Parts: sequence; structure tokens; C-alpha cells
Amino acid sequence: MESSAASPLPFAHPFHPTLSDAEEVRTILEHKVPPELAIQIVSLGYNPWLAKRRAHEGDYYADYTKPDAKHCVASLYLTSECIPNDGHRVVPQRIIFQTSAAYQGYITSDGKDGFLNSHTRFDASILRLLSPKVEGTGQDVSLEEALSDTWWDPMSAGDALREKGWDFVAAEDGRTAWRVCNNSEAVTEYQDYRVEWTRGVQTPTEDDEPLGRGEGFLELLKPGYIVVLWVRTGLRCWCNKVRAATIEIEYELP
Repeated sequence: MESSAASPLPFAHPFHPTLSDAEEVRTILEHKVPPELAIQIVSLGYNPWLAKRRAHEGDYYADYTKPDAKHCVASLYLTSECIPNDGHRVVPQRIIFQTSAAYQGYITSDGKDGFLNSHTRFDASILRLLSPKVEGTGQDVSLEEALSDTWWDPMSAGDALREKGWDFVAAEDGRTAWRVCNNSEAVTEYQDYRVEWTRGVQTPTEDDEPLGRGEGFLELLKPGYIVVLWVRTGLRCWCNKVRAATIEIEYELP
């Protein structure tokens, strides 16, 4: 994870070829080199990407209670573009999350580790479309615009998501949310964070590090699915101040 105080929040990858761009390049190459080599060349430097950014300042407080549980809140902040599902057997290979957020500045006892006692973070989930788009379900607008409420946790938003025609994609163990990263509690200024997960590559992190591993996430991401980014706050009266986020997804052609 990278941390900085730069603003605004640019995309992590400077170039995002579209699906049609990648197909055109591969077609040109196939007239000059064997098809197998054309596929390898495109995969090395011209894979298509999906990229989405949202710049919207908001303060997310965990200011309500629930019996026998910690105080927490979840809000849907950003949704990705849909993985292409037009007959191509595309395979998502990499996802990059970036967030720009600030914390209250409560530091730990030694004043050094800004993540040891962090109670604000971002989570990611994968959603699938329940049925073809139906007029009046709100599918003509992004979910972050259609769903402005807050919930106890991402799963508590299930009914609201299903009303809009979407549902969670769960891992074999039932998991529906993956931790992306925690915010540093040692500063009150906005900090920019970057987290990258790659298909088939284990993210080298320790149990107490501030970023999530994303284990199994990309393996669940299929054509027709979208990725959503949740703002999380884990203790009463604590605040996750967010101003921007990005989701970038690289995928391969078959």
C-alpha cells in the first residue's frame, strides 16, 4: 500500500485500453505474427481496463447502537463498471483500489503506529445482476447514487441491493466483503492509499498490516459482475472522512 497526501486522486494506471482497442490491436498483430504470439503481446502491454472514479466529500460516523455488538457503519461509496458480458470469456487479472480519506488523528500510546488502533477502513464486495434490467429498479443510475443510506455492515444492505436488482457474490465460506485498507489514525489530513490485488498472486502482508490480502477475490469476479467499495467506521463517534476513490480492473481476452 502506498500513502501520500497528493490531490486530486489520479488513476494509478496511466493508460486504460478499451475492449475494442485490445481487439483491434490483436487483429493487426495476427496479420504479422502467429495468433498465439499476438495474444501474448497484447497480454503483456495492451490488456483492456475498466476504470471508475468518484470525488465526493463525506463524513461517515458510527453514531448508533446495536445490542450485543460493536458500533459500526457501512456506506456504499463507489461501484465499478460492469465486467464485459457480451460473449467474450474475459478473465479479470488485476484490480487496483485507491482511496483518499482522513481520520480524527487519535494516535496510539507510543505515537508511532498510525494503524494499530485504526477503526476506519474500506471494504470491497462483488455483486451480480439478479435479472435483466427492468425500468424503475434504479439500474439506470449508479448504485452509489441510488443508495445513499448507511447500514450496520455490507450484508445489512442486502435487501436494498436486491430491490435495485443486485445481490452479493459469496465465497465458499460465505464471505461477501474483503478488507481493502485501514486509514492511518496518526494524522488528520487527507491521505491517499493504493492497494493492488493480482489474480493467482498472494499479497505479502502480516496479520496486523493495514491492507487486505484480497484472497480469492479476483477468482470470483466474472463477466456481468461489478465491484463495490464500502466506507466502514467501526466505533461509536469515530469518523471516516472520505473525499475520493478509484477502482481500476485489468482483464485478459480469451
